Amino acid sequence: MYHAHVYFGLLQKSKATELKKKIEQQRSDIITQFPLVERLVGPHLMPMFEIHFKDNSQNFIEWLDENRNGMDVLIHPVGGDDLIDHTEHAVWLGRELGIDEAGL
Repeated sequence: MYHAHVYFGLLQKSKATELKKKIEQQRSDIITQFPLVERLVGPHLMPMFEIHFKDNSQNFIEWLDENRNGMDVLIHPVGGDDLIDHTEHAVWLGRELGIDEAGL
């Protein structure tokens, strides 16, 4: 399984909402999608929303890259070691924002 964290500035909230709706309408390969989190939480340095998906067999990562509308995205596997998953095994779409490792 993988997690994607789509980061948005508070002025980009409408873009994030639009992307969430587009995912709901167009992507049946998503396991779950969580509400917008408009505050800092865990290791995340910006507001974000989270998406869980099984794998990239249906090219979700490429689709997300094409549809992220300038927002930055952290994608990582769920492998049992949060630090390694969020750093060494992470892939970024857009800017690499980093994480607060102490928040893991």
